[in-house]
Amino acid sequence: MDKYRPGDYYIQCDYSGFKIRRSQAKKKWDGLLVDRRFWEIRHPQDFVRGIKDRQAVPDPRPEGDDTFLSTNEVTQDDL
Repeated sequence: MDKYRPGDYYIQCDYSGFKIRRSQAKKKWDGLLVDRRFWEIRHPQDFVRGIKDRQAVPDPRPEGDDTFLSTNEVTQDDL
């Protein structure tokens, strides 16, 4: 049965959609107000930073000219 509690208003849980008291809710790291049984901490993997590495090629060379084969330039004996 719903009873009046001063300052403890009803909200809707963002996960389940149930009507709960604000004192029974907790705010998640992404701003959602959820029931305490659905609350979870932010995963530690979200805080991992990437390591910068060099993307340049160590010994770059200019691109060579394209070589096209004409018709029947390669025979079975060549293979």
